Amino acid sequence: MKHRMSRLQRAKQFMPFAALKGFEVLLAAVARSKEARVELSEDQIDELNKVLQTIHGGEWVRIVYYNKQRYTELIGAVDRISAQMQIISVQGIDIPFRYIKELNLYDMTI
Repeated sequence: MKHRMSRLQRAKQFMPFAALKGFEVLLAAVARSKEARVELSEDQIDELNKVLQTIHGGEWVRIVYYNKQRYTELIGAVDRISAQMQIISVQGIDIPFRYIKELNLYDMTI
């Protein structure tokens, strides 16, 4: 005697199999559109240079920088600033000056 499956059991047979967990999330991230890097005006560059000259290691900053395909905001302590190498390091992340869109001191009391 053959056992008949209910419709629900039969439908479960054909449900998608998620062999690659997180694959949908990865696809969605790749599908996001690429954000173009903004060229700063001379005034913005001057303002950024003034801020860079006032910041010292250990101070907390809020920085918006171009990270591969989009802008990223980072709030953290400055590890070092190298005018020679044109790099600021925040929380262990080296950011070239040319990729910085915004930079300011961060008030820890907020």
